[in-house]
Amino acid sequence: MPSLVGFMGFAVAIAQGNIEYVERFTYLGSVISSDGDVEADINTRLAKAAAVFRRLDNVWRSSTLSLKIKLDLYASLIVSTAIYASEIWKSTARICQQLDVFHQWNLRKILGITRKDHVTNMEALSRTGQRRLQDIVAERRLRMAGHIIRMPPGRPGCGYKQKQMANSCCPLSC
Repeated sequence: MPSLVGFMGFAVAIAQGNIEYVERFTYLGSVISSDGDVEADINTRLAKAAAVFRRLDNVWRSSTLSLKIKLDLYASLIVSTAIYASEIWKSTARICQQLDVFHQWNLRKILGITRKDHVTNMEALSRTGQRRLQDIVAERRLRMAGHIIRMPPGRPGCGYKQKQMANSCCPLSC
């Protein structure tokens, strides 16, 4: 059984019982780690999105559905599942590459492109009119930062915003 003492060295008690200390748990579909790392959450998100993508294999291989319908389904079902809560993810080269590899693999499957076809990633994006997944996530992070920056001074979370702005020239430094 995990220790009841958390990483700060003290137990947390509510009513008549202590709260169990765990390394990670799922809250509202996101994996929360005790060390604050988001890679477990990202891996879980991509696995969930990949499972949905596999379930729709007949859709992607269908010759009766247009590419536009397939891409609309992909964006609404797969991409939204993959980048849910991505506004809080850190941005590293490894994470960006992981997102783009997932995205490119799916787009190539939808287009029916194999490795033998020697089609570049940029060409696959061009054919589908899609953007890199890391760019979509970066845009979402910036939009969230804009909302936080425009919060009135008395709102919860503003103390963090002001401290972050004082310590850094960019609240989204990567």
